[in-house]
Amino acid sequence: MSDRVLEPISSSLLRRLFKWLILCILVFSSLQAWLNYRTIERSFNMMVSDVAATHLPLLSVAIWDIEPQAIQKQINLLLDNSHIAYVIIQTSTGQQFVGGDAEKIFNAERIVRNIPAPAEQNGNVGVLELVIDKTVLRQELFRSCMLVAVEVSVLGIFILITVSAILRRDLEKPMHQLADFVQNLQADQLSSQLEPDLEPRHRYTEIGLVLDGFRTMQNSIQKHIHHQDELVHERTLQLEKAMGALKVLSVTDGLTSCYNRLLFNERMPGEIQRAARYQRALSVLFCDIDFFKSVNDQYGHSVGDAVLIAFAHTLKQALRSEVDWLVRYGGEEFLVILPETDLPAALEVAERMRLAVQNELSVLLEDGKLLRITASFGVAQKQDKDSVESLVQRADQWLYFSKTNGRNQVQPRLDEN
Repeated sequence: MSDRVLEPISSSLLRRLFKWLILCILVFSSLQAWLNYRTIERSFNMMVSDVAATHLPLLSVAIWDIEPQAIQKQINLLLDNSHIAYVIIQTSTGQQFVGGDAEKIFNAERIVRNIPAPAEQNGNVGVLELVIDKTVLRQELFRSCMLVAVEVSVLGIFILITVSAILRRDLEKPMHQLADFVQNLQADQLSSQLEPDLEPRHRYTEIGLVLDGFRTMQNSIQKHIHHQDELVHERTLQLEKAMGALKVLSVTDGLTSCYNRLLFNERMPGEIQRAARYQRALSVLFCDIDFFKSVNDQYGHSVGDAVLIAFAHTLKQALRSEVDWLVRYGGEEFLVILPETDLPAALEVAERMRLAVQNELSVLLEDGKLLRITASFGVAQKQDKDSVESLVQRADQWLYFSKTNGRNQVQPRLDEN
């Protein structure tokens, strides 16, 4: 059993639901607060404007009759409104009347109204300036926001508790029963059926789907067990066959079906060691198609590929089955490994190969003509202190000598060695 701490799905869902609930509370509270603010602010401004408009006629008469006491009385009446913090009246004659809390006039919103002259008179007799105190507005806004937040929070908590109860009853409890059943299930109990303790009115939900799927899985496992040994044996044979085919592909040249350089690097050290241990001869032929580059240049790579295939086939005809082996070393270069073969015998094999290439190998061209080629060979026999590299290098040197000495020949000459 895992040592990880179990986190019920219902808890995870409730935690996510709680996060979304908090987000919804913030969003709806902010939206409601903004709407309330606009409504309260609009009502506030209308109320202040109505107060100012109500007092303008009385102020007009008091200023026109030059009655300072009446003007001051109107100022006091204006200040009785809690939304007005300071009042300034500037008459057209230059007099100024003020009232209220002077500390609130800085950075406060102001409403300015012209005071018209009394009836049947033209012009204005002064200016009324009201400094608005929005403390009451903010208090009303705060109360409104708190009320909305409390309402949404109560509703959210109710929803959270309800969803939690439903999840624990319909999800967490059945899932715990299923987990306990699977945890305690033994191999000889696969046929036992799980019967969860669900509510009598429990409907067919995803829990039912899980139970049906588990029962189907039990039946499938039972059927599978009956055929397991045969299936394992069949898969093993297929795997061995595939691995064998893969091994062949990995060590075989895709064009000529000869062994590739990878197999040469793996197998050749064993040939060297075997020859040294049992004091047996071992020879190597290094062969190269003459003027192969001109074949590609003149006739194209498709003809060049056909030449390589035919060349490899011709060399294989001269090999001893299950003893000698042929490697495509690179490009048009091939290595022939001849175990149990000394230098004179290897030279004879190389000469037979050279003659077969010269006299028997041909490739049909598109114009109906036959393309014939020749090949050069370098032969080397393993000496006591030879490694793979030194043996191949000596054969390569003789191949180079064969090519520089006129091509289509085998080197070294037996009578010159």
